[in-house]
Amino acid sequence: MSAIADLLDVNVWLAFAVEGHPHHKAALKAWGELKRPAFCRITQLGLLRLLCNRQVMGNDVLEPEYAWGEYEQLLAGGVVQFMEEPPGIEASLKPRVKGAKAARDFWTDAYLTAFAKSAGMRLVSFDAGFTRFKDFDSLILKTNK
Repeated sequence: MSAIADLLDVNVWLAFAVEGHPHHKAALKAWGELKRPAFCRITQLGLLRLLCNRQVMGNDVLEPEYAWGEYEQLLAGGVVQFMEEPPGIEASLKPRVKGAKAARDFWTDAYLTAFAKSAGMRLVSFDAGFTRFKDFDSLILKTNK
């Protein structure tokens, strides 16, 4: 079954939105291959949090109002969409917990894979750690390294 859209991980959104990001060119290169790129609440809030984080953004750190403006600009072209949580996500999330070890990003990663599975989406990320989860569609992007 072909994915209806692509759920982009926060690392892809940040690389795409921030020109000075080390993976910006890789994110731009992948952009043309994406199908209906989408945010969910976790990735939306993750991008906003990172845009307001001085350790991540340095001198280009944004105040919350301007970070929200950047987010709205991504949505403004009509290509990017926001997806509400799909029905049945808990039924997809629960099995991902069985036998798992709680790593740093475990809960967020488990949620994003369950979201993608439940919504019929492909998860797109630079993080190969998502391969620890099974039974969902994914695309792990290559970095510029």
